[in-house]
Amino acid sequence: MLVHLFGHLQGDVVLRVVFIDTGRTVEALANQLQAWGPELYPHPITAATVRNEGGMVLELAATLTQAGLHAGDIFSVEGVGL
Repeated sequence: MLVHLFGHLQGDVVLRVVFIDTGRTVEALANQLQAWGPELYPHPITAATVRNEGGMVLELAATLTQAGLHAGDIFSVEGVGL
């Protein structure tokens, strides 16, 4: 199922809307956000922390469904070593 999520990339000043299938992984979500944002990290992101709007770290290999992300949720992506 296609959903819209609001993503914040560490170092960016805006939330970006990402449309993605819930069967994709959290890592794919992070890479999609980075691809549309400013060049803040090497692409694709190989070492990132992704958090839900409550601040809980999400497993990169989990699908969005497994991670508990739903349409309209906010997530953040933080690069490692920045």
